[in-house]
Amino acid sequence: MDKIDTQILRLLIADSHITNSKLAKQIGLSESATLERVKRLEAAKIIRRYTIEVDLAKIGRALEVFITFTLKNQHVEEIESFMRAMQELDEVLSCAQVLGRFDFVAHIAVKDVEALQQFINNKLIPLGCIARMESLTVLKTVKRIHQPNPVESE
Repeated sequence: MDKIDTQILRLLIADSHITNSKLAKQIGLSESATLERVKRLEAAKIIRRYTIEVDLAKIGRALEVFITFTLKNQHVEEIESFMRAMQELDEVLSCAQVLGRFDFVAHIAVKDVEALQQFINNKLIPLGCIARMESLTVLKTVKRIHQPNPVESE
């Protein structure tokens, strides 16, 4: 990746609907050269997909919570089972296996506190592999990015 590829990524991250013509003008290349570079970034899986951002509150998921999980044991089967469950639950926006005091942390979005209680009681506890959960309720999101800008090429 060179500086032009980095520019392309920054512009596409800011506006994934930008036309190839506008993109080409902003980076100072021809439309065909720009399209070729974008296609190369896609083929290399640097650009994996184009997506949208939705307002969680407006789609009925106003309550965001981070839940930390400690599993009952560290058997591979249990860890894989938990990870599969996290991937299948619609309420889970993201989930990461982490080092430290907890095994996993998940970002959850639900309608309200009652929906959170139902989610925990009806979907998480029945998994049977969770020893401990701690939740952190989001009061206000001060920064949310879905794609970081690339590191500048040297």
